[in-house]
Amino acid sequence: MTSSNVFQHAARLLLIPLAIGVLAGCSSTRELVKPTPLTQIDNKFPPKILWEASAGSDQKDDLLRIAPVESGDRVIVADAKGDVFAYNLKSGKRLWEAELDMPISVGGGANDSIVVFGSDTGKVVALAVDSGKKLWQATVSTAVEAAPSVGDTHVAVRSKDGSITLLNSKDGSTVWSVSHNEPDMTLQGQSRALLFPDAIAVGYDDGELAILSRADGRQLWKNQVALPMGRTEIDRMVDIDATPLFADAVFYVATYQGRIAAINAKGGQTIWSRKFSGFTDMSIDQNALYATDASGIVWALDRRTGEPLWRQSALAYRGVTGPALSNGKLVVGDKEGYLHVLDPQTGAIVGRLRVSGGLIDPMRTENNVVAAVTRDGDLIVFDLP
Repeated sequence: MTSSNVFQHAARLLLIPLAIGVLAGCSSTRELVKPTPLTQIDNKFPPKILWEASAGSDQKDDLLRIAPVESGDRVIVADAKGDVFAYNLKSGKRLWEAELDMPISVGGGANDSIVVFGSDTGKVVALAVDSGKKLWQATVSTAVEAAPSVGDTHVAVRSKDGSITLLNSKDGSTVWSVSHNEPDMTLQGQSRALLFPDAIAVGYDDGELAILSRADGRQLWKNQVALPMGRTEIDRMVDIDATPLFADAVFYVATYQGRIAAINAKGGQTIWSRKFSGFTDMSIDQNALYATDASGIVWALDRRTGEPLWRQSALAYRGVTGPALSNGKLVVGDKEGYLHVLDPQTGAIVGRLRVSGGLIDPMRTENNVVAAVTRDGDLIVFDLP
C-alpha cells in the first residue's frame, strides 16, 4: 500500500469486502501517527461556555458525525438511535424531544418550520421545529450519509449510492431523483448538497462538482475538481466530503487526496486550484478561505488566488474539526476535547478550553454563538470573546 493517509483516517473509510482484508493485512506493519502534543499558549481568549445539555447517547463510534442544526432561536440535536432534542439557543431550556424510530449517522437540516433527518436505512423524516411532531416520512434509494438540505419548498437528500432526491417539503413526495455512479471505495460520509432558487450544487465522491437544475435534476455543468490517481483504490479516493461553500458567485470546493479550488458559478470554470487533502467543513470571510487538511493543519488561503496566507501546524494529527468562524475569530475542536481559538489574521492560537469528549465536525455558528456536540453525548453552546 502506498497511501499513508488511510491509516490516519481508517475509521472514516467505507471499504468493499476485499479491501477490508487488504487493510487488515498491512496495517500491522505500520504505526498510526501520534497526535502533536499541545504546548503552552497565552490563553487570552478562551471560549466561554454559555450552557450545556444532553445530545442523547454518546458517539464513540468514529463513523458517527451527528452534528447540531439550528433553526431560528432553536438548536436541535439527535443521537444514533434517533432520539431528537430541541433547546432554546439562548437559555438552553429543553423545548421538546421526539423519537425518529430509525438509526442515523449524521445530523439533520432545517428551515424555520421543519427539521429533516435521514436514516441509515434510507428513510427520511420531517419534524415540526416548534413541537417535534412528525409531519411526514419518505424513502430514498439507500442510506443517508449527509445532512439533508432544507429550503422553503424542497428538501434535497443525498444517498450513499450517489443519487440525489428532491422532496416536497410539505408532504415528502418525490419531485425527482437522479443517479450518479460513485467509486467502489469512498470515505464514510458525504458532503451536503446546496440548494439555490433554480439549482442544486453537489460534490460527489469521485471529485466532481455538479450543478443540477432544481426543476428537473438535469446537469447544467460540472467541474472535475480532482482526478483519481494512484495504483490502488485507496490512492484514488478524491471524495468531496467537505460541504462546498458559495460566496460572490464562486464555489469553494475541497477534496480528499486531491485539490482545493475556486470555481466560477457561471459556467464552472476553475479560477484557481492547488493541491490539498481534506474532508471537514470550511469557513470563509471577506478575504480568506479557512480549511483543515487531512493531517489536522489549519490553513488560511487567499480567496482571490488560493495562495496561503498562513498555516497552523501545532494541531496536526489531533483529529481536528473544520474551522468555525464567529465574532471575528476561528475555533476548531479536537478528538481529545480541546477547543482551540485561532486569530484569523495570523493563525496564532490565542485561546483554549477543554470540554468533555472529542468534538464532532461540523460545529455550527448562529447569532455569534457556536454549537458543538461531543463524543460523550453533550451539546455545548459557547461564544468567543
